[in-house]
Amino acid sequence: MQSWEVFGLCNIYCAMICAKWALDLGVSRVRQVIFLIGGLLFGPAMMLCLYVYLLRKAKKDGQPGGQTV
Repeated sequence: MQSWEVFGLCNIYCAMICAKWALDLGVSRVRQVIFLIGGLLFGPAMMLCLYVYLLRKAKKDGQPGGQTV
């Protein structure tokens, strides 16, 4: 595989994971599509943003995933 094919495949996987996380977070469909497109364009950077968003939401709600060590 060429390096650009690997990069494209990685971004497609990141986009699918971003859309799934956005669905789990309960955001609107418009924001889900924005996260999907962001995942396609920026890949792991968008996943990092969503992960931080997920942690902050868990901390705000008092869920176990939001506890910091």
